[in-house]
Amino acid sequence: MIHVLIVEDDFRVAEINAAFVSQDPNFEVLGIAHSAALGYEMITDLKPDLVLLDLYLPDEHGLELFAKIQQLPRGSKPYVFIITAAKDSQSLKDAIQLGAASYIVKPFHGHELIERLRTYRNALVRLNQSIEVSQSEVDATVAMMRGAKASEFMEGTSSNPTTASIVRCLQENSTAMSASEISNVLRISRATAQRYLSQMADRKTVVLELQYGNAGRPVNKYRLAE
Repeated sequence: MIHVLIVEDDFRVAEINAAFVSQDPNFEVLGIAHSAALGYEMITDLKPDLVLLDLYLPDEHGLELFAKIQQLPRGSKPYVFIITAAKDSQSLKDAIQLGAASYIVKPFHGHELIERLRTYRNALVRLNQSIEVSQSEVDATVAMMRGAKASEFMEGTSSNPTTASIVRCLQENSTAMSASEISNVLRISRATAQRYLSQMADRKTVVLELQYGNAGRPVNKYRLAE
C-alpha cells in the first residue's frame, strides 16, 4: 500500500484529487493539508510515501515546503508530485532540481493523475525487485518515476519502433549479425544500432556471440534469444 498526503489550499480540488487517488486500491490517502505548515507537520508525523503538492499555498510557496522536505533524514523523505497551475519554466526547473517525481499542470483530466500514480507504483515495484540494475533499467525506472510509461523510454523493448525493426532484421537473417551489418540494412548509424543491441542484450532479447575474423580480432554479433 502506498500512503499519500495531499497538500492543496483549494478544498474542492483537494477532495477531487483524493477521490482520484482512492480509485486505485494500491493507494491510500492519509490526509489533506490546506497549508504548508500543516503539510509539513503531517509529513513528519504520518510519514507518507507520496505527497501531492500544490505550489500556491496561503502561508508559503510549495517549493519552499519541498526544500524543507528534502532536508528530512534519508529514508524518511516522501516522493513528491507537483500539481499546480504554475506554467512558468522557473517553477518547473526548481521542481526538477529539488527532485520532483512528477509535475502536473492544472487543469488536468483525472485519468492523467491515475496513470501517473500507476506508473510511479510500477517504478517502485521495479526498484524493490532489483538488487543491481543495468543502465537501460536505470533509464526506464527514472522515466517511469517521472510519470511516463516504461515502454516510451526503454529502447530495448519490443514496442519501440527501432527495436522492432532490429528484431525483424535478425529474424530475416539466418546468421548472427553485427551492429555494422544491422545499421547498413536499416540505414541507421552504427552507434545507434550498437546502443539498441546492448540494451536488448541486457534484457536477454538477443544473445551476444564473439566471432573472430582473419585479423584475429573478435566481432560482436547478435542473434535473437530462443
